[in-house]
Amino acid sequence: MANNSTQIQRVPPPWTCHYTAYIGTFYVSAKSGLPRDVAYEPLEASSAEFAEAGVWKGGLVMIQLLRYSSTPVGPYDEMILLPGNFDVPGGYGSYTRITRIYVSQRETTYNGRRNWGIPKHIARFEYDGDFSAPPFTVRLYPEDPSIDTPFFTASLQHLRFWTPSFPFSSNFLKRLGIPNAMVQPPLPEGEDKDILCGTDKWFKNTGTIYSPKAKLVWMDLKQPEKRANAENENWWPGGKRWRLAVWLQDTRLTLGEPEILKL
Repeated sequence: MANNSTQIQRVPPPWTCHYTAYIGTFYVSAKSGLPRDVAYEPLEASSAEFAEAGVWKGGLVMIQLLRYSSTPVGPYDEMILLPGNFDVPGGYGSYTRITRIYVSQRETTYNGRRNWGIPKHIARFEYDGDFSAPPFTVRLYPEDPSIDTPFFTASLQHLRFWTPSFPFSSNFLKRLGIPNAMVQPPLPEGEDKDILCGTDKWFKNTGTIYSPKAKLVWMDLKQPEKRANAENENWWPGGKRWRLAVWLQDTRLTLGEPEILKL
């Protein structure tokens, strides 16, 4: 595969992005244990500085599917896993973090890792249906086009009964006691270091989100029989197939300079 990494330029914060998103949520107890094969890409799983940085506390798990129509590096698709809260060393408290994330282009991979310590990797996204509205199915594959087995599948469906739309914002989350900040530990460097760059700092990232129109939908996490991880039928070990999700339309995200934590 050709290496085009020399063409990638850093685009520093702040970023303003516009997107459509589906956010599936559920709670897990710390007693259940964090499934490393699900929570991490192998590169990050092999790094004690990342995968063992702070005690996992369980909490609210979020699986996010996004399609960005406008960003400083162009449009792209994204899948994010935030598996709950982690203690941050140094007495900074407990924060959520992104432990696994895939995107559809290289520019955002490099810049996400460099600017905010977000462990982005490239994947192929394939769809049955239109991402802009349910029903549809998304499948994620490794970047290598010769691999035809997805490592993640999700289907979005409307609820069977009518529900009203409502505005959604990061201020709404704060009222629920969910902070709009996340803390990312240092990242390991990948083989292609010009794309999978590493970091040596702890980043506290705070963003603002606003969607004028949000609705509840179903996220179906049942994985196909032919899949990369055959052990977990509904992707998260022991997890249920159907999860309530929030569908965010016409969403705006602003993500500024991170705060560098002194650890």
